[in-house]
Amino acid sequence: MKRVSLAVAVAVIFAGTQLTLGQGRGNPFVDHTDNGETIHVLPPQASVHSPRDTDPTDAPPHNGAAVYAASYGSGKLTNHGGPVMGNAQFQAIYWNSSLASDIQGTIDGFVSTFSDNQPYSNTDKTADFTIVQQYTLAYLLTARSSYVDASHDHQRVPSSYSDASVRNYVASLFASGNVAPATDTIYGVYFPSGMRISSQGGGSCSSFCGYHGHFSYGGMDIKYAVFPYTDCRACSLPGKRVIDILTIVTSHEIREAATDPDLNAWFDSQGYEADDKCAWSPSPFIANGFGYQYEWSNLQGGCVASR
Repeated sequence: MKRVSLAVAVAVIFAGTQLTLGQGRGNPFVDHTDNGETIHVLPPQASVHSPRDTDPTDAPPHNGAAVYAASYGSGKLTNHGGPVMGNAQFQAIYWNSSLASDIQGTIDGFVSTFSDNQPYSNTDKTADFTIVQQYTLAYLLTARSSYVDASHDHQRVPSSYSDASVRNYVASLFASGNVAPATDTIYGVYFPSGMRISSQGGGSCSSFCGYHGHFSYGGMDIKYAVFPYTDCRACSLPGKRVIDILTIVTSHEIREAATDPDLNAWFDSQGYEADDKCAWSPSPFIANGFGYQYEWSNLQGGCVASR
């Protein structure tokens, strides 16, 4: 295994896209990193509780599908000209073997079943990932082999970690050859309990439960998503386990990274991305053993998924 210094990893990182085209301006789903780059976060449910939310936090499941009004933003998503991800791939990266033994089976199983590999239509109300075909003209999500970073197994878990550190860490995996860089892949980094990821707005488990962003590595536009361990009150819901919240947040970030990877593609007139409009309300649901969030559908004019 090749070794690289932190200085080498830092050298290959360049700034991501800054605030663009109307995002921000009081939008609670927009934050900035320690270096000032824009990221798109999923705030805790309590901090963005919508006055339009009349659904119980842990609504009982029922058969069939439904379309619900959006809880945030205004109107349909519009294309602002930025790139989207077509038939995207997702690669999970687990901080250490202990974390992987706890969540990898469920996360990997969730990702492999998230896309039903069927084209989306306006009558397909039960699509979970394939709904993004409205915005990307493609509907496949392919799971790449996960990476478990055993090098951290005997190291103390850092209590605080900046976004710059996250980007440098992902870059170091590319440079060492442990993970292959690609522009069609969303790299989802899962962190263990007690590891707080910081942003200008605060940090994980207080200001956000996850986020997505992008950075440049070797001339490639790398898309990544950050998943702190959600064993905290702010990122909890009654009746939901930690792993349920993790797959709910994963569903949110994967779809947004595909439809708005550089934060300049699909969002509404107030800067809300597809999953922002339906975040936490309607109530996230459990299906086939996994937690999911509703997503906005332009074709149906509401938040769509099966229950």
